[in-house]
Amino acid sequence: MVRLESLRLTRRRAPVAHGWKRVRWALLGVATVAVTVAACAPAAWLAESVASRTQRRVLLADAAGTIWHGSATLALSAGTGSQTATVLPGRLEWNVAGWPLLTGTLRVALAHSEAMAAPVTLAVTPTGWTAQAGAIRLPAALLEGIGAPFNTLRPDGQMRIDWSALRGRFGDQKAGSQTFGHLTLQFDQVSSAVSRLRPLGSYRAEVDLAGADGTLQLKTTAGPLYLEGSGTLGRQARFEGTARTDPDAATQLAGLLSLLGRHENNVTRLRF
Repeated sequence: MVRLESLRLTRRRAPVAHGWKRVRWALLGVATVAVTVAACAPAAWLAESVASRTQRRVLLADAAGTIWHGSATLALSAGTGSQTATVLPGRLEWNVAGWPLLTGTLRVALAHSEAMAAPVTLAVTPTGWTAQAGAIRLPAALLEGIGAPFNTLRPDGQMRIDWSALRGRFGDQKAGSQTFGHLTLQFDQVSSAVSRLRPLGSYRAEVDLAGADGTLQLKTTAGPLYLEGSGTLGRQARFEGTARTDPDAATQLAGLLSLLGRHENNVTRLRF
């Protein structure tokens, strides 16, 4: 008796399923194409997505590069149907980190060639998002793109927005989206196309975001047009305040005050 392994026996090879071999090559080809398309997806795809999700209030014009690394010109409009938009000088740039995607996190660094002194990192997960503290300087004219009342007042001047670390949770049918954090808006040397008096003043707004709602406080840091008031943000958004002027500027600002609200007890009531 001998062991079989000591004999040189011809082994029969298992038949190869040529059909399955073709399927594997086809799947590999499809996967390769998918990865290539994703890696080279043009920035225009991102621009279309942003416009759609913001009802065309935020626009990324002249988008270049890919959805992973690219740049565009930032513009604001009054929304779907608007025929005009206000453009921010310079280029907005983004750079998406690849490795965090494996854990389900989209981490993107945002920078602006003229408006931001330092980049800000935004992280998005299936349940929410976070943003680093940062600041941005913008021309007040950019507010025209939001719509009323700014498209009537057509403001000019400088605007600076500072924000703390922000975080948000995506909503569903039962609960809406929520945002938490604090923003400070500083408006310096503001003027308006409907008034010959320049500047009208400088103003400061404090915004506290607490979930689905928030609060707004507006104060004047320099006249001759003094605006004060407070309001709430969210589904029941409202603002109430007053507007008054220095005595020697009252005649020149009478037309502007009539656009802002009703005159009562020597002040103009602001209600939005």
